[in-house]
Amino acid sequence: MTLPPVCINASCPRLQVCHNRKYTNPNMASQVPQHLPRGRACVPCRRRKMKCDGNQPTCNQCMRFDRAAECQFVEGPSPSTARVLEQHISRLQSRIHELEQDDPNLVRLRNPYENVPAASSSGGNTAVAPHAAQPNWWETSDPPTQMQQTLVQYFLREAPKFGFFLDARRLLTAFAKPTATRPRPPSVIRNAIYLWGINLSRNPQYTAREPLFLGRALRSVHVALSSAHEQQQNTLYVLQAEVLLAYYFFHCDRLLEGKFHASAAVSLAIMCNLHQINAPQGGGFQSAGQAFLPPPADPVDEAERIYAWWTTFVLDKSWVVALSAPAMISETQEPGTVIHTPWPLTVDEYAQQPASARPNAGSTVQRFLADVTADGAASSPLALIAKAAALYERASALAAHTDTNSQCSRSVFTRHRRLTGLLLLLALPSGVGDGASLAETAGYEAALLALDGAVEQLKQALPPLERAGSVAAPADEHATHSLLVLHGLAHAATVQLHRAFAERSATSRARCLASASALVRVVHELTRRLAVVSPLVGVLAATAGEVLVHGLQSMRSARTAWASSAALPGEDKFAQSTNQLVAALERLTQSPFVASQTARLREAAAQ
Repeated sequence: MTLPPVCINASCPRLQVCHNRKYTNPNMASQVPQHLPRGRACVPCRRRKMKCDGNQPTCNQCMRFDRAAECQFVEGPSPSTARVLEQHISRLQSRIHELEQDDPNLVRLRNPYENVPAASSSGGNTAVAPHAAQPNWWETSDPPTQMQQTLVQYFLREAPKFGFFLDARRLLTAFAKPTATRPRPPSVIRNAIYLWGINLSRNPQYTAREPLFLGRALRSVHVALSSAHEQQQNTLYVLQAEVLLAYYFFHCDRLLEGKFHASAAVSLAIMCNLHQINAPQGGGFQSAGQAFLPPPADPVDEAERIYAWWTTFVLDKSWVVALSAPAMISETQEPGTVIHTPWPLTVDEYAQQPASARPNAGSTVQRFLADVTADGAASSPLALIAKAAALYERASALAAHTDTNSQCSRSVFTRHRRLTGLLLLLALPSGVGDGASLAETAGYEAALLALDGAVEQLKQALPPLERAGSVAAPADEHATHSLLVLHGLAHAATVQLHRAFAERSATSRARCLASASALVRVVHELTRRLAVVSPLVGVLAATAGEVLVHGLQSMRSARTAWASSAALPGEDKFAQSTNQLVAALERLTQSPFVASQTARLREAAAQ
């Protein structure tokens, strides 16, 4: 190999370079290797397909053509053009997904070695192999298949406690083996399920990504609602997502957001006429809202819609006290407001005979409130909970006017009599509208007694708590949860109905305390048997806690007034029941809403 002449000018910058090179004079030309190992040439020589001598830091070819600044040596073979393009495309795809799923609270990390080329198999140095950047499981629009299955299983274990009404077997099949007739569930329900799965996993690696998946679920619902008319096949999925989000926010002690999604669920259900499924001839109300939901494809599809309505009904009715807001579902004389959808049956009953083939008298809730025993055959867990929720809401609405309306008009009572469906046809005293207290009228007392009788009838018709099994030999977990919540709602209805009269009626005070004690037992059994419960349990616990704390504080105040240091009769029992309730709630460490109710109860009891 012929080397360029060595410069003899002491000031020449090329001489400075030459002094630092391995070969600086023609006498050493014999040491230049004739064949370099593959991958040892500098980058410019590789690009120009020139023979490189491998001299570092600058080869003779680069010196000869005055490109010393470009001469760089990289260990390992140069990646092919196709490989470079693949890496570039992969980085662009990852970045696009990043922008689509951007979350301002998320700190993203990048792999600093993603562009480092691989080491030559013939070289002795160790280097990192090049690879396309692989997105993390939470960065893709859908988690990897294995992660999807994991999150879905986490969710389905507890799903009935949080308003899940879809057919679980069909949902799993659609996830695993979608078909043309049963396609993969849309993103609106997938994201809601992933969100709940992450929350229920108790895995810090998963829950760290919960805000990201919450954002996805909210965006999916927004998009799905805006296109509900064009995508009718997804409407039931959208309703399910709204119900799940409402329970999610209640569970997380974010009641205002939960109320928003609960209201959206009720509005969508009514818009789709889910409250008038299988209405009697001439009793239904046809509206443009039916365009949001195609006809049911089969009995299972029809059953899902019935479950959807009553699940939404329970959501609306059972949270009225906690939200301090009236229920959205309210029946009036207008045909479009009457609930004709039959009480939900079990899956096996629908398999034997579809809902559309069963006779339906209509006015489902009104007939029940007029005669609790009229629909005794409808005794599925969801049907019983819906009945208890209806009585709970009626009791709360009726008792609320005892506290807030000392001067109520005849029209107010008439409206309440119609809403409760008691058909009392009472003649009110003429002074009701002129300042008389509604609570003192005979009609109001009769309404209270009638509703109280309906609640007691329901309690007597409920399956006994002993059916819930035991810790040693537990029954079905969801059946246990439903039974205990059912009893809790019934006792909470009694508390709501009698609490306003407890100060001046010994009977109401005794009934109120008995139901509060029963609620303590229900909460104790729930938390003793189950690690995860519906946030509604926090509402039931708060109802019992208010009664117990009020009684405890009243006795303490009386003791202070009498300057007595000894506990009054019954004070220890109040304190014991309160402590038992707090201890039961403290077992539920996963629910922020229950935790907040526990803290309030503990603080109130300490005063």
